[in-house]
Amino acid sequence: MSADILFMKAGNLHRVCEITRADGSSLLAEPYAIFTSSRNKLEYLCFQVSEPQGWRELDARTVASVKLREAGFTARPDYSPLDRDRYPLMHYSILTHDGRQRWGEKSPNRRS
Repeated sequence: MSADILFMKAGNLHRVCEITRADGSSLLAEPYAIFTSSRNKLEYLCFQVSEPQGWRELDARTVASVKLREAGFTARPDYSPLDRDRYPLMHYSILTHDGRQRWGEKSPNRRS
């Protein structure tokens, strides 16, 4: 399975995932969203639970693989995919802690 699909599966199941990058480094993270940035790059939004902890926006081209781990997580209260300036085009997101969600948008440049 592709890294995108495994990232979304981990998010849907609320399971931590191990993300291995093309340079061989890896991190443990809670998967939250996949979006296209204002720089027109596909990116993963995640919270890194391994050190150093914190929010990360990873360029999808640098992700070599994603593996699901057994550990679960609950959506963080400071997570919000609703900021259209920061996340102009949202492809996938999990529910926020209060049940909001944004995903599956079409590019404004595409015709229906």
